[in-house]
Amino acid sequence: MIFVIIAVCVFFIYGGLYCSKNNPFAPSVMTSLLWACCMLLYLTVDHHLPSLSNSFLVVLLCWIISMNVSSLLTQSVTYRSNQYNDPGVLVRNVYLILAIAFLPSLFRFAQIAIVNGTSGNWALDLRLASLGKGSGFKEPYGGWQIVIWPVSYMLELLCFKKKTWWRLAIPLTIFILFGAITMSKMVFLSIFLYTGSILLFKRVIKLKHFAMAIVPLFIVFTLLQTTRHASQFSAVISDFVRTYIVGNMSAFETLTPGSSEHFGENTFRLFYAVLYKTGLSSTEPIDVILPWIEKPLVTNTYTGMYPFYVDFGLIGVILFALILGGIYGWTFKKAQNGSNFSILVYAVFTQIIFTQYVADMLFSNTAFYIKLILLLLLPFYITKNNLLSCKEKVELIIRK
Repeated sequence: MIFVIIAVCVFFIYGGLYCSKNNPFAPSVMTSLLWACCMLLYLTVDHHLPSLSNSFLVVLLCWIISMNVSSLLTQSVTYRSNQYNDPGVLVRNVYLILAIAFLPSLFRFAQIAIVNGTSGNWALDLRLASLGKGSGFKEPYGGWQIVIWPVSYMLELLCFKKKTWWRLAIPLTIFILFGAITMSKMVFLSIFLYTGSILLFKRVIKLKHFAMAIVPLFIVFTLLQTTRHASQFSAVISDFVRTYIVGNMSAFETLTPGSSEHFGENTFRLFYAVLYKTGLSSTEPIDVILPWIEKPLVTNTYTGMYPFYVDFGLIGVILFALILGGIYGWTFKKAQNGSNFSILVYAVFTQIIFTQYVADMLFSNTAFYIKLILLLLLPFYITKNNLLSCKEKVELIIRK
């Protein structure tokens, strides 16, 4: 069955490349390549995990086929050109100022985390604090700053000019500091995917340049893991592959389909959170950090199919794969047609698509992604509608 999945993935890789004019960021290509690699690693790496059951492999096959077919269908449709192409300068300036203004809060967080740390490892103390598990921290590190920083970086990367290189250097430096201080591999992965996606769509780099950048990303991941856990290199690599790549599939085997206590509590977590916050419901939203298991390995990541499978079973996996694939394919096609706003939105989606082998990022962090996309849309919307054009307003007043 594993070889059937690999064969299906290879078919969609070639089909996706053909339909997207050899763009490796096409949703069908990313999804298929990702799962094909996971299957191959599961077969070749000495991970000491039980064999994958046919029930899981059937669910995964349905997920891959549904998402890829849906994305390829929406890619094949012709869409009218998007008017949101100029983000202007004014709102970008505001974002840049806010990005700088929020920076001291990051340093303050680092200071408190290290001073109050109890693990004896400053890097581990920083990581635990960023997850809300450190001494003196009850919630994960967050706030509007973690939205402003990537938004400012992506907008400046999109509008980069050599004469104003500093506009890109500032948010990039802050974004890197954010990843380093929170000891987060996900932040560095986001920088990598956002940058590669935007530059490939803008035809600034070629695929070979993107492939070459994988090596330094892997080095960063290794440094973060070894610093946090003070482990040897070989042990770090083995643990990383087992826990973060092949282990998620084994963890999925422990799930019971349709076992949610409340209807769609994982998939529609945002709605439960809003209703509970406003006092309209007494049902608390589920914790963003999923429950841990100890067998067959210690983990709390169950692949991106988790919310749909636990809430609705196989039907939920197929349905939401079709919905997500359609959205990804539609956004990709508009980005490929030159829409700058769509390029940025799809850059955000690349992170969600890429991390589907680990966990669901979209539905467990819906509020974050809504904020991210709205802040990306704002400068385009304001520029298109001349909402902040002082010159036109002055002329209108004079005429009256």
